[in-house]
Amino acid sequence: MAERGAEDWLIRYLVVLVVGGVALLALLYGIALEWSPVAVVASLVVLAITSVVVARDLRNWRTA
Repeated sequence: MAERGAEDWLIRYLVVLVVGGVALLALLYGIALEWSPVAVVASLVVLAITSVVVARDLRNWRTA
């Protein structure tokens, strides 16, 4: 059962890493290369959601 939990954790954070990386690249693109308010706002929203997910998981991990 512990192996399944480790696999779920790994998959979850690989997805979080990919989503966060794409959002950061979109933010840099939207600010530096071509000013795009839609890209900037969307990437900030995605980064905020990613931060909330990671903070919630860290809080749950500390209390466990």
